[in-house]
Amino acid sequence: MPSRETRDIVTETRQLFTVLIRNRHQNDDTFDLRNRIVEMNSRLVRQVAGRMVRRYSLDFDDLVQIGSLGLIKAVDRFDPHAGYAFSSFAVPLIRGEILHYLRDRVSLVRVSRRLLEFHSRGAKLQEAMASRSGRPLTETELCAALAITPMRWQQACQAKRSLRLCSLDQCIVGLDTEDEYLPLLDLLSAPPPPEDDNAELHDHLQHLIARLGADAQRLLKWRVVDGLSQRELARREGVSVRVTSRRLRAILQQLQHQLSPMVSGE
Repeated sequence: MPSRETRDIVTETRQLFTVLIRNRHQNDDTFDLRNRIVEMNSRLVRQVAGRMVRRYSLDFDDLVQIGSLGLIKAVDRFDPHAGYAFSSFAVPLIRGEILHYLRDRVSLVRVSRRLLEFHSRGAKLQEAMASRSGRPLTETELCAALAITPMRWQQACQAKRSLRLCSLDQCIVGLDTEDEYLPLLDLLSAPPPPEDDNAELHDHLQHLIARLGADAQRLLKWRVVDGLSQRELARREGVSVRVTSRRLRAILQQLQHQLSPMVSGE
């Protein structure tokens, strides 16, 4: 169950949006109201950033700062009459803002910084040696100058190569025959959906279920967790099968509507 503090935030957010929309229609100042809603719901940004910080080499505070821009956009675009909670609308925008930043400015491939430093130092040594003597260092000489093993140097070279971007239209040797050249895109399988996305959706679904009434929660538990048939549910509830079916359909439609902003896209 959500804490009392969380329920109070949800209630006050709904009330503030009512005033905010009215002030917009009347062309009144909304700056303070917007800031109040953003501050009250900043926990959403921290939750999203906390899930994503494990996957990307960016500081938690940086992710929070970027995600806050998504929260501000959510406040400006949210329609309180749409029928779903503000958090359902805001979380995809927060996450989308962070992902757009990462795609544009941060490498999504996580590589050891230490290995990249080894490669950078090795490249400078090779350049200096070529300028002085006209010949490159052998791998043994280079590893001795860097005080690392040949295996470590190979790892550094591999780390550097992993950061190079290749066109998906680039043709490379096929897997079955060296005579066949195929576009890289044809050799790649579709990546599985990130586990983080599923966890985020699951957490939000649990939050929405916790906000349902006790009767609705009990009905969902009996049907989904315990696997009771609708006839068994009707017998326990003391109502007809038709009434039970209608109640279940209404509950599921409500959850689907509230989850739709997260499922439909960023």
